[in-house]
Amino acid sequence: MFLPELWQSTTQYRLNLARMEAGFSDDLKFQLHTTYEREYSMMISLNLDPVCLYVEQYYSPFGRPAIHQAQILRSLILFVLLLNQTAAKTSLTSWIRDVLPHSPVFIALIGCLSANDLPPLGSYYDLMDRFWLGSKDRYSRNALMPAQKNSKKPKKVIGSDGKLVEEETARAWDIVEQLLRDEKTNENKEAILQDLFFLIGVYPSIKEGLIPTENLTVSGDGTAVPSHTDPTGKRPKDSDPQDESCDRHYPDPDASWGWDSSKKAWYFGYSLYMLCVRNNALKIELPLTMKFTKARRHDSLNFLYTLDDFSHHTFGLYPTNMCLDSAHDNLATYSLLEEWGINALIDINGRSCSSEGAPDDITFDKQGRPICRAGFQMNPFGNDPIKRAHKYVCPYRHGHVSHCPYINECSSSKYGRTIYLRRGRNLRFMTRIPRDSEEYKSIYSERTACERVNARVLNDYQLQFLRIRGVNHFSFWTMLIGICLHLDARYKAAA
Repeated sequence: MFLPELWQSTTQYRLNLARMEAGFSDDLKFQLHTTYEREYSMMISLNLDPVCLYVEQYYSPFGRPAIHQAQILRSLILFVLLLNQTAAKTSLTSWIRDVLPHSPVFIALIGCLSANDLPPLGSYYDLMDRFWLGSKDRYSRNALMPAQKNSKKPKKVIGSDGKLVEEETARAWDIVEQLLRDEKTNENKEAILQDLFFLIGVYPSIKEGLIPTENLTVSGDGTAVPSHTDPTGKRPKDSDPQDESCDRHYPDPDASWGWDSSKKAWYFGYSLYMLCVRNNALKIELPLTMKFTKARRHDSLNFLYTLDDFSHHTFGLYPTNMCLDSAHDNLATYSLLEEWGINALIDINGRSCSSEGAPDDITFDKQGRPICRAGFQMNPFGNDPIKRAHKYVCPYRHGHVSHCPYINECSSSKYGRTIYLRRGRNLRFMTRIPRDSEEYKSIYSERTACERVNARVLNDYQLQFLRIRGVNHFSFWTMLIGICLHLDARYKAAA
């Protein structure tokens, strides 16, 4: 049962904190306002009131009322802010049992009045499980799965750029068609966590002007997150040691094999896909949507699933520009963004250099510029409003190259060979914003926002080192980390 009157409001939290501080010794006041000044400022600014109105629907109307829910959330956020800075290191159990009860400063910062008010460890895990919409039975110690579940790495093709070659273009078109029909593309078991992340992290950052609501540039990218568990699982105690085919218990049944293109190696775990934004004035990067997917799934599909979540859990936030790397260079993605009126800024992957509607002997470089049969980059020569096409002319005839072996074969015109490329006929090369323009380069430079957010999530906030298992717990902890990134940004903006 959930009773709103038992939820500690932000006003009550600040009153409790002030009451605790009034009884502190000088040493404790020094800790609060000097040693932990950053955490104090962030916790004071943290507003959990919108969560109270949202989560009531996920509690039973019967039974014993849930208490200390706001304090548990504050405790988890404070723990993440202090990862590796206390004796607990990255252990939640140690934080609750060994650190919190002996620190009046931390007790005050999470909203409690004494160590006797601290919630027990079980209440923390109950809160985590309550906000997960998927089945929890698969995580039970009694849940058994086939012995060969994770025995083989996927049969995938690795390209010359070190990334997986996408072989599921048909599936990408299926997802795009679902999105255009406004149908949900995936089960989205983390939907509650995404809403909580928006209410606690993203929306306050929008209100404070850290995230623009107009002319918004969003970047997308995936990163590998290893699971620290044995892929082969564990035998039941009563199983026959000689039976290699017996079903097993898997501590992390959702993890799978995937390819880490940055390390050029296979790993066992998940792929975390994020959509991010950069504030150029403050030089900060912030996550907007975070989604865990199977490690073996290609980023081009992960993007479409995450974009679907973004459209349903960001309450009207709409991008003007979408910056993506070459893994997303497929016509299905361009077509979706074109239909939704979003400028696609996607790096050419170099594996497919042909263009629909272009002459057979014309290819394209990674910037989408046409290359003539002699291997020279053709010169942009403006737009033709009648043909609604970009115009490119011979580089030799216009003095940009000194020789051409095909000068007498291409065209007898004094302008040399001229080609017209219509944007509507090939969205990969004829993008809304021309690839060779300064505007394109300026906007696309913001794509590194995802790489910086990835580094902060994995390294600064230790996600790749946390001893957690299951996509439910990975998703919960990543939500907390995302909230902390927004608190960091708001603290920096207020400094």
